Amino acid sequence: MSDIRPVRSDVEELAHRRRLAAARQSRNTEREALLQELIETERKTLELRGLVAQWETKGAASPEIRRLIKWAKETLSDMERFLLPTELTMLLVTRDLFPDVDDLADPLGDPPPLRPWGR
Repeated sequence: MSDIRPVRSDVEELAHRRRLAAARQSRNTEREALLQELIETERKTLELRGLVAQWETKGAASPEIRRLIKWAKETLSDMERFLLPTELTMLLVTRDLFPDVDDLADPLGDPPPLRPWGR
C-alpha cells in the first residue's frame, strides 16, 4: 500500500495553518482561564481557612453561626480538593490542555493574518 498523500494547494495549506493557529489561541485562552481559576481558588481557600479558624477560636456561637461554619468547612474542603495535584492532573488530562505531543503545533509558526494591515 502506498503512503502517498495528496498535495495540498497553498490556499488549503494556509487555511489549515490558520485553523491550527485559531485552535492554539483557543487552547491558550482555556489555559489562562484555568490558571486564573486556580489562583482565585487558592486565594479564596487561604481567606476561608483563616475566617473559619477565627470563628472557631471565638467559641460557642448561635446555631446559625455553627451551621455557617459547617457549610464554610464543606466549601473549603471542595476547594482544597480542586487544588489537589491528582485532581488537577485529571482535569488537565480530560481537557487535553498540555498534551505530550502537540497536534496543534505549526513548525512554520503562526500564519500571516487573514487581513494584513487591518483591511
